[in-house]
Amino acid sequence: MANEAAEVGLESHTEVFDEDEMLVAAACRDTQAAGRLYDKHYEAIFRYICRCTPDRATAEDLTSNVFLAAFRHLKRLRWRPMRFQAWLYRIATNEIRMQYRRAKRIRAWRTTTGGSGIDTAPPASDRSAAAEEYRLLHEALLRLKPKYRTVIVLRYFEDRTIAEIAEITGRKEGTLRCHLHRGLAQLQDILSRYGVLPR
Repeated sequence: MANEAAEVGLESHTEVFDEDEMLVAAACRDTQAAGRLYDKHYEAIFRYICRCTPDRATAEDLTSNVFLAAFRHLKRLRWRPMRFQAWLYRIATNEIRMQYRRAKRIRAWRTTTGGSGIDTAPPASDRSAAAEEYRLLHEALLRLKPKYRTVIVLRYFEDRTIAEIAEITGRKEGTLRCHLHRGLAQLQDILSRYGVLPR
């Protein structure tokens, strides 16, 4: 029985992989196949980027950039031993890193010109405690270095294995475990300072 279940799981995973492979091959010549790839993976990529960026408009822009870059370089995927969705996550991770660097430069410019780079607006009074905790968690994640934030979001919010994260990021599994450990320690420290976790 367990063997049958394992075979069904393997078959199902292979079917998904084969479907993406066929769509990628077709998308090079057919806009409808490209549209199906976009529809199939948009929500997962958008959700991932939302968890790594400060606002929805930025997440929408970055998600558009991911798919634009993916479709522009679709033929390259044929030469990579990588699943299409993992490739999209890799492009998204790079887009997030570039956005982080741009935001850092803008904050530095605002500091030198006397502007404020920090949003100090108080939380809405009607927010529930759970919503406020989520907001603080998101803010704490944004304070982490991108390499730590990426592995935490992929592991705990996107439910990816370390092996899958290695495929997405191109980093070794041991390095990712180290980043995960350090990132979680820093996240815990930030959340303790926010009063979300006990000291």
